[in-house]
Amino acid sequence: MFNSLSKAIHFLRSNGNTTALVYDDILGDTGVAKDSKTHIPSVNMGYWKDISQIDPEKIHIANQAMFKLVSEAAMFSEKDEKVVDIGCGFATNIKYCLDKYNIKNMAGLNISPFQTNWGNHFLKQEGLSSKAEIILGSATDMPFDDASIDRIISIEAAFHFDTRETFLKEVVRVLKHGGVLSLADLIICKPKNPFQKLFVKSIMKALYVPAQNVYDYEDYVKHLQKCGLEILHIEQLNKEVTIPFRKWFWNRPFSVFFKYNLLWSLTGLGFMFAKLDYLHVVARKK
Repeated sequence: MFNSLSKAIHFLRSNGNTTALVYDDILGDTGVAKDSKTHIPSVNMGYWKDISQIDPEKIHIANQAMFKLVSEAAMFSEKDEKVVDIGCGFATNIKYCLDKYNIKNMAGLNISPFQTNWGNHFLKQEGLSSKAEIILGSATDMPFDDASIDRIISIEAAFHFDTRETFLKEVVRVLKHGGVLSLADLIICKPKNPFQKLFVKSIMKALYVPAQNVYDYEDYVKHLQKCGLEILHIEQLNKEVTIPFRKWFWNRPFSVFFKYNLLWSLTGLGFMFAKLDYLHVVARKK
């Protein structure tokens, strides 16, 4: 606990926080929760639409449901030559996609060295390293050629990117003509009063969210269109994702919080009370 506390103090004092720092130094290999079979940390909030009871054991079912939602919407084809998962975490969604679809070549892109190494080890363990690898790199400066990617998927990562609009411009650059983006993304909405402002600042600090990424649904749509993406489907999923995840979080035993960074948890309380939205977007390069 004391080691965790010292990390939190360092984190709060630092002015140079990055997403990698959040996931490596603060969450480490603990994550939100670990799958009992794979022992892989969970790093998405889950899609709870068809899960009747919210309890601590259901997070991984919700995770898989989120993978299914985003991957099915990507409309994978046997003609696809390259599929990329941006902000791919520990490669759990990559494994899901390779198990479910006939994907020839898949890459993950992640800014976290810890998750990149861990994910590549996991893919090797699962016998999938010949079909997929995770590359260490930035979503706002992708190491891919122009018009070289058929499909891009991304789950709960874009709100971290500095900035989300820069990421969307990169998506347009690397996608082939007619290429598809399937994106699940958290929206931290503009604060309307001093209390909401305090909560938003807490989220920005705890989860490393650039100020330029704090805006409402209407602005999100404008950014998509401005970057040259044709919106095929857009759905607000606050009731299916954010609200049940908050319930799941509070339903866990209090002792679980001591496995994490105590001050990180406190700074993240804004996540529980700020105005949030959650989007699933399917868009095509014009």
